Amino acid sequence: MTQLYKRSNQHNILWSSGCSIYLVSSRVGRWRFPIAVKCRLGNLDATELALLDSGAEWSVMGGETAKILEDDLLLPTKSFIMSTRLGRISGSLYRINISLLAEENSGYDLTVESSIFVSNEWKGPIILGYRGFLERIRFALDPGVVPGEQRFYFGLAG
Repeated sequence: MTQLYKRSNQHNILWSSGCSIYLVSSRVGRWRFPIAVKCRLGNLDATELALLDSGAEWSVMGGETAKILEDDLLLPTKSFIMSTRLGRISGSLYRINISLLAEENSGYDLTVESSIFVSNEWKGPIILGYRGFLERIRFALDPGVVPGEQRFYFGLAG
């Protein structure tokens, strides 16, 4: 099993609970993802490819995906207008579970109760951003030695 450990008080402590391959500069539909990871939103059976963006303030999903997940979304906590690379969009923050999916024999999936900005105006890809999601986990990107060896390590923070 592939996991990372950190040293603390002369002991090794588990740092990550799982890992998966991430895709570099991949095309999904009309979008190019600098870094794409597999995830599952809410209780969907389907696996999604999401843009991992530590520079994005919030995770984001469009209205079509939100309609599919409406039973998984809790009441909105805040509404506002967000400025994106595709323009300004209005929407609301919702709570939802986001699961990062570990490869076989590479640890365990990690499910995090997350905040995600939902906008009917958003036509872009699913984005996993910092506030409300990445800030709640430990994560590391290992570029590997050769293409195809890149790994995304993840575990709960704290």
